[in-house]
Amino acid sequence: MKAEYLIKVILPPFIIFAVLVALTIAKLISGWLMYALWIVGFIVANLIVTRYTAKQTYQRRKEIRLKEEKKQKNEDQGD
Repeated sequence: MKAEYLIKVILPPFIIFAVLVALTIAKLISGWLMYALWIVGFIVANLIVTRYTAKQTYQRRKEIRLKEEKKQKNEDQGD
């Protein structure tokens, strides 16, 4: 995997959870607020990762489709 890909997938959730851990340890959040923030943190982190990976997959499939169309076009012209 490319380092750029790994950074964009790993870094945002890491930052989100580092902030949540720091707030929890410092006892700035507790009780229901802590539960709510952790749940929201998981949701946001998953959305970020899913959005980025979906974008990468879409671009990769688009490139493959364009290569196949180009190959097909070249084969049709060659006949």
